[in-house]
Amino acid sequence: MYYTIFYVDYSSEDSSDERSIDSMDNGSLNNPAMSPVEIVPIGQVTPQRKNEKSGYLFKQGGVKANKGWRKRWVVFTGNSLRYYDSRKSQVSKRIVPLSCMEKVETLVKDSDKDKFKFNLHTTNRVFQFAADSLQECTLWCSTLMECILKYKAPPGGEPEGLDMNEPDKQGYIKFERRNNYFVAVKQGKMCYYHSEQDFKQGSPINEIDMKLANVKEIGKGKLQLSTHYSHFLLIPESYSECVLWKMAFEESIADALGDNTILDQVMGNPSNRVCADCSAEDPHWASINIGIVLCKKCADLHSGMILPAGIHRNFEHSISRVKSLRMDTKIWTPSLIEMMKAIGNGNANDFWQHELPPDKRINTDTSAAQRMALIENKYKAKLYCDRSGISDNQKVLNEKLLEFSVRGDLLQTMKVTFLGANMYYTNSEGENAYRIAKRMGQRLTMEFLFQNGGERSSSSFNDSDEGQVSRLRAEVCLDGYLQKTGSNKKDFRKRWCVIEHGCLRYFLSQTSSGAKDSVDNDIMMCVQAVSTYDKSLSNVRNLNKRYPEAFELSTCKKDNREYLFAASTPQERKSWMVALAKLFCPVSLMADIGQCEFNLAGNFYIKDVLSSWEKTWLMINNRILEYFDKNKQEFCKVDLRKALNIKYSESTLACTTCLEVGKCLALDVYGKSLYIQADLARDTERLLNVCSKAMKTGGDTLEDQNLSPSNVPVIVEKCVCFIEDYGIQEEGIYRLSGVKSKVQALLDRFMADAHSVVLQQGVNQVHEVAACLKLFLRSLKDPLLMSTKHQLWIDNADDILYGRMDPQVKLEWYQFLIRELPPVNYSTLKRLIHHFNRLARYSAQNKMTEKNIAIAFGPTLMQTESESEVNSIHVQLQMVVIGDIMKHHQKLFKLGEDEKLMQEKVDEGKKILDGIITTKENVDVNDSLKISVFFLSRSGNCYNPEVNIHTTVKQVIDQLKYRFNATHEEYSLHEVLCDGALERPLHDTDHPHAVVKAWWDWPDCYRKQACLCLKPTPDLMLKLSNMYDPSRALFSEIRLIEKKQTGLLISKSNKYAFQFQQSRLSYFKDAKSAGGSPIGSWNIEDLVIYYGMDPIIRKGDKYGVTFLKVGETPGSKETPIFGHTLCFSSENDSLSWMAGLLAAQHPEGLLP
Repeated sequence: MYYTIFYVDYSSEDSSDERSIDSMDNGSLNNPAMSPVEIVPIGQVTPQRKNEKSGYLFKQGGVKANKGWRKRWVVFTGNSLRYYDSRKSQVSKRIVPLSCMEKVETLVKDSDKDKFKFNLHTTNRVFQFAADSLQECTLWCSTLMECILKYKAPPGGEPEGLDMNEPDKQGYIKFERRNNYFVAVKQGKMCYYHSEQDFKQGSPINEIDMKLANVKEIGKGKLQLSTHYSHFLLIPESYSECVLWKMAFEESIADALGDNTILDQVMGNPSNRVCADCSAEDPHWASINIGIVLCKKCADLHSGMILPAGIHRNFEHSISRVKSLRMDTKIWTPSLIEMMKAIGNGNANDFWQHELPPDKRINTDTSAAQRMALIENKYKAKLYCDRSGISDNQKVLNEKLLEFSVRGDLLQTMKVTFLGANMYYTNSEGENAYRIAKRMGQRLTMEFLFQNGGERSSSSFNDSDEGQVSRLRAEVCLDGYLQKTGSNKKDFRKRWCVIEHGCLRYFLSQTSSGAKDSVDNDIMMCVQAVSTYDKSLSNVRNLNKRYPEAFELSTCKKDNREYLFAASTPQERKSWMVALAKLFCPVSLMADIGQCEFNLAGNFYIKDVLSSWEKTWLMINNRILEYFDKNKQEFCKVDLRKALNIKYSESTLACTTCLEVGKCLALDVYGKSLYIQADLARDTERLLNVCSKAMKTGGDTLEDQNLSPSNVPVIVEKCVCFIEDYGIQEEGIYRLSGVKSKVQALLDRFMADAHSVVLQQGVNQVHEVAACLKLFLRSLKDPLLMSTKHQLWIDNADDILYGRMDPQVKLEWYQFLIRELPPVNYSTLKRLIHHFNRLARYSAQNKMTEKNIAIAFGPTLMQTESESEVNSIHVQLQMVVIGDIMKHHQKLFKLGEDEKLMQEKVDEGKKILDGIITTKENVDVNDSLKISVFFLSRSGNCYNPEVNIHTTVKQVIDQLKYRFNATHEEYSLHEVLCDGALERPLHDTDHPHAVVKAWWDWPDCYRKQACLCLKPTPDLMLKLSNMYDPSRALFSEIRLIEKKQTGLLISKSNKYAFQFQQSRLSYFKDAKSAGGSPIGSWNIEDLVIYYGMDPIIRKGDKYGVTFLKVGETPGSKETPIFGHTLCFSSENDSLSWMAGLLAAQHPEGLLP
C-alpha cells in the first residue's frame, strides 16, 4: 500500500505575531516551521485541490478573539472567505476579501486532539479558526496560503470598496435590534459593513443580491428589505433619507432585474421619453398622481416636496407621489398605465408650464438648487399653470369637476383638480367625482381621482385607516381573459376581466370602454374552486371537460348573485382566486393570503361551545380547514381527516347577525366542537359539501386516510382496537382469512367514510376485520415503510443477518430510517408495532409468535417494486426488519416515561372491568353487559366495554380515555337521546349498567336513538357548574308540557308557578297560590333529568329541561311524549334550573 505525506512550509513567514491573542486556551502557542500531517492511504487522498474550499470550522469570536469558540460554516471562493452560522444560512457573519489577507499561521501542538488552530492575518485584524482534524487544518492552510501567494494587486492598488467603489448611495443606517451599519448600494448589489473603514477595505458583513429582494415602507421612516431567506428592518436618520434610500434600493432592484415591461408601455406616449422637468433622456420614474415621467434627479426632488400645513390632498402629505417604472409592480394597474399614457408629459406640461419663460427652463446640467426652485415653483406654488377658461369661483370649480367626471374628460378633470376643485364635493345624491366616475365606468378619470385621494369621503377625511385600507385594496390588480357564464350558468363566454381599485369588472374584450358588470369588494362573500361533485352546477355545459379550472364568486349583490368563471390553467385559477380573496379578506391578512393555497375562502362566523359568535376569515386547502383566531392573532388549523362529523345544528344555536336566517354547522373534532355559519345560507351549504367530502373520502395513500388524534388512520385504529378487544387470543389471527366478499365490503365502507364505521362483536368477525386491515395495508400505493427506502431496509437487514453490522450501528440505522418516515407513516408503524407486541404476549393462545408476525406482515409492510424480487432470502430479510423493530421499539421510537405509562395503562385498561367482576361477591354473571360508548357523537369511534351493576361511570371513563387517546383534557359520559335533542350528563357515581338496561322497556322510537357518548367536560357540564348558584331561589312561572293533546301536536300549554325547595319540585296554579297545596310535586331523588326536549313538541320553544320519574316509560299511555318538559325562554334560565336540580341530586358537586 502506498502512502503520501503532506507538508506545509511556512518558514518564509515570520513565526512571531506582534498582535498576540491573550484568550487562547493554552496561552501563547509556538508556530512550528513545518507541521507533519498524518499518513493517509493513497486511495483516501483528497482529490487535487482547487482554489476554493468549504466546511465547518470553529471560530474564536470577537475582534480581540475573546468571545469563545463558535462552530461556523466557512466558504473560501478563491477571492474571499465568508463564514455563516450554519450551512443552511444565507446571511454571512463576515466577508474577508483576498486582497486584505496577509498570511496564514498554524498554531498546532502535539497535544492537540480536537481543535487544530490556525490564524488568518489581514491588514487590520487576525481571525482565529480551528479544524477538528489535523488533515482539515492543513488543507485549509494550504488552500488559503496558495491563493495569498498567487494574488497580485492591480496597478495603482485596489480601489476603495473594491467592486463597491463609487456606490450609487452610501451612508449609515440603523438596523433594528442591531447596530448602525455603513451601507452601500451599487447597481444590483447592496452591502453593509461594521464601519466606513471596513467599506474602504472591501470587507462587508454581508452582501445582498438585489434581484432577490424587494423593499417597502412600513411606518413613517422605516423600510423593510426582504429576500426569500431573511428580512432586514432599516431605520434611516430622517424621513427624507428614508425616501431616498427606498428609491436607491428600488433602482438597484430594477438594475438587477432589468424589467422594463411597465416602462416600455408608458413610453408608448413619445412625450414620456424625456423627463417632464429637465428633458433628460430615458427617464424611469413617475409621479403617479400628477401623471408625468421623471429622471432620477428630478424624482428625488419631487419626493421631498411636502404640502403646506393645513392643505391635504390624500393620506400622504407629499405633493408628488413618485414611483419607479421598473419596480413597484404592485401599483402599476392597467388603468394607471393607460392614464400615464393619456396624460403624458406633453399634455401635463401644456398645463403646468404654460406660462413658464424660456429662460427659466432647466436641463440635465442645471444645479440641484436651481432644479429644486423650478420644481417647487411649478408644482407647489403653481406659478406657471394654464388658468385660461377656468373660473376662480370655488363652487364653479367644484361643479366642473363633477361634470368632467361624468363625461370622462381626463385632461379637464386634471386641470380643475390642480387648480383647487374640492375632491370631496358631492352632488345631490351624495356622490363625489370619484364615485360618479366609478358608476359611469370612466376608468382613466376614476384612476386619476383615485391617485389624488378622491376615493375617500369628506366625513372620513381624518380617518387615516380608511385611506390606508383603500390603498392596500387598490394594490391588488390583475387582468386577463376568463371564460364566464351568465346568471343562468349554462354557457361560457370569453370576457376580459380586470381587478383594480378593490373591484372586479369584466368587459366584452380588452378594447371595450364600458364594463358589462362590476362587483365591489364590500359585497363579495366567498370564493371557491368548482369541483365535479358540485351538483348545483350540473347544468353547465362541458364544465369538467373543457373548463376544469372553474371557480365561483359568491356575492350579496341583487338576488345574491353568483359569478362562475373558468381559467385556462391551475396556476391562473389560483392567481384569480388569491386576488379576489385579497379584496374582501381582513386587511391584516392580505399579505398572508398571497402565500396561501386554498380551494375555498371567505368570511364566516365561528364559535365554540363556550364562546360567542365572531366573524372570521376561513379557508380550506384540500383537507385542512384554517380560521383566523382574533384573540390569538394567528391561524388555527383543523385537520378534516381527524374530524368526526359535520352537520347542521339546531336552529337555536344559529348566528343572529348573519345577512340571511339559516342554520349553523356543527363540526366535531376530537376534544372540540366548532359551530360555523356564513352570511348566506348557500355558502354554509357550500362549506358543508366541501368539508363532508374532505372528511369522508379515503385514497390509496396513508396521507389520504381519515386519521385519529394520534395521526394513525382510523381504519388501522378501529381494526386494531377491535382485534385487541375481541380477538387477541384468537388462534390463527392474521393467518386465517375471512370471507373475501365480506372483507372487501368492509374495506369499501372504510374507504367511503371510516369515521362512520362501527365494528361490533357478533356483527363483525375477528378474522374478517384482521383480513380487512391486511388488505388495506397491501392496497396502499406506497407501502408503510416506503418503496424509496426499501433497498436501504433490505441492505441493512442483509448485513444484520450475516453479522456484518454492529448492534449499536444497527439501531442507529433503524432510528435514522424510521425518523425519515412521514408523520402518518411513523405514527402508523408505531401503533402497529405496539399491537404486534401485544399479540406476541398471547402467542401461547393465538400461535402468533414474533417470528410468525414478522412472516405475516413483512411482505405487507415492505412491498417490493417487482414480484420477481420475492424469494425466501427476501422474505427472511423482511422478517429481520420487522422482528428487530418489535424487539427494540422503545428505543427506536424513543418512548418517554409518560408514553410508556400510557401504553401500560392501555394494556391494563381492559383488565379493569374484569377485575371488578371477579372481586365483587354475589354478582350474577347474567348482570354483565357489553355496552357501546361513542366518542363525541354517534358517528365517532365506538368501544364496547363490559360492565356490571357495580361498575361506575368514573371507571368506564378512565378506561375509555386511554382507549380513545383522549388524555389531554377532562371528559364526561353522557346519555344522548333523540339524535341529540335530549342529553343527560352522568355523574361519576352513576351506573351505566342501569342506564342502558332502562332502555330495554322503551318503544323503538326512543330506544333505537339512545346511546352513550364520551364528551369533553366543557361541552355541558362546565356550563351547568358555572350556572349553579346555591344562593338563588328557584321559583318562577314556567310552561309545563306533560302529554300530547288528542289529534294534534302540542303547540301551547298553561304556565304554572314552579318552586324547588327542600329537595322537592312542586308547581302551583300561579304565584299567589304558592305556599298552599301544589297541583303536583316530585321528590328530586325520584327524577331522571335531561337537558332539552322531545323534538315532536319543539314548536317555538328554544330551551327545555325534561325529566322522567323513576319507573316511568316514555311513549306509554301515561307519558305519550318523552317525560315532563319545562319550557324556558332563555338558555341561562334553563341551565340555572338544570344545575339546581342536579346539584340537589349530587350535593358533593357536579364536577368530580
